[in-house]
Amino acid sequence: MKQTLQTSIWLHRDIRLVLPARALSYAGDSIALIALMLRVSDGHGPAAITALLLAVAVPTVAMIPFAGRIVDGFDSRTVLVWSGLLQVVAGVGLAFVHDLVNTLLLVCVLQVGQAVAGPAWGALIPRIVGEELVGRTTGTSQALIGVATLAGSAAGGVLVGAAGTRGALLVDAGTFLVLVLVARMVQTRRRPEPATADRRGGVSAGLRAIFGDDVLRILVPALWVFVVAGEAVNVVEVFLITGELGLGPGLYGAAGAATGAGAILGAWYSGRLRDDRARSLAVVAGMAAIGGASVLMGLAGNLVTLMIGATAIGVGSGLLNAATNALVVMRSAEAVRGSVIAALNGTVRSFSILAMLLGGLAGALLGPRGTFVTGGVACAVASVAVGVLLARVEDGTKDSELEAVSH
Repeated sequence: MKQTLQTSIWLHRDIRLVLPARALSYAGDSIALIALMLRVSDGHGPAAITALLLAVAVPTVAMIPFAGRIVDGFDSRTVLVWSGLLQVVAGVGLAFVHDLVNTLLLVCVLQVGQAVAGPAWGALIPRIVGEELVGRTTGTSQALIGVATLAGSAAGGVLVGAAGTRGALLVDAGTFLVLVLVARMVQTRRRPEPATADRRGGVSAGLRAIFGDDVLRILVPALWVFVVAGEAVNVVEVFLITGELGLGPGLYGAAGAATGAGAILGAWYSGRLRDDRARSLAVVAGMAAIGGASVLMGLAGNLVTLMIGATAIGVGSGLLNAATNALVVMRSAEAVRGSVIAALNGTVRSFSILAMLLGGLAGALLGPRGTFVTGGVACAVASVAVGVLLARVEDGTKDSELEAVSH
């Protein structure tokens, strides 16, 4: 019991501020997304929904060359306060506009702020808790965000019904204001090192750090493949559940909740892993679980099988995401962590956009069931390939250590 208390992340004052505030912000984002989807769908076709989703995703990709340089080149408090204020202004603006063009523009502004704030928080957390607690903190943070996202999704429709889209969007803006206040209150600071203050090439610095590491050069490209194969099925999930299985909107929502609950469990368990080898194996296990569960959902003939598959996909996703994020942070040099996290976030978003396009194409060609089965098989094959490559890296490391000892 004493050892548990000594290593608890909650002993750190700043973590007690940061993790709940970030989770609250994600809850606000879920509320805002529901409000915006309802606003955009009212009087507009499917193309407007696609435009909204692109407005959410594209700024993170476009900011790859700049976000890392900003995060690594300036004081963390300055970066977090100003990026947070940008999100507050955009959130308030969204509450008071109604037309599609201004809505999309302000969503882009909001996401530009997030493209900077996300890596800034990610790079600051190791300074707060120390390197040895990064894995546990990442898992705990992902689990809290999962809970908050589910709560926000559940509250979003209720808020829109009670206070309209304006009220719901103002709630989201309020959560960003809380983050700004927390950024001011956090005592830990991350300042640029003199040798890196004038560094150029944020994208190349982040990608060089990723591909310069024996483990990350395998896991991060594998994550990109997983995103394409795994997220493509999201496009056709509603058609599988409501069309192929003939279930109603309520059960479609229940499947989404099961996936969210599974993700919370997977992220929580990831935080209990003790070393990089265990986290690497968790990434492989997460990929395999997602692959197998996608095949199961594609072949499902009843609600029970569907819910088992949806929950397993959530567990695999939570495990995969939390373990990968912890590995990326812990295996990157402190001075370039902002660039590395920005490069990871931006490239993952790029492949998410590709997944949306491929998911629609696969759905048209293969149907919902065929898309799930094909995507699941691709994820399973990728997990085997990644496992083999990691085993070779581990064997090579052991051989190098033995050779060093023999000399």
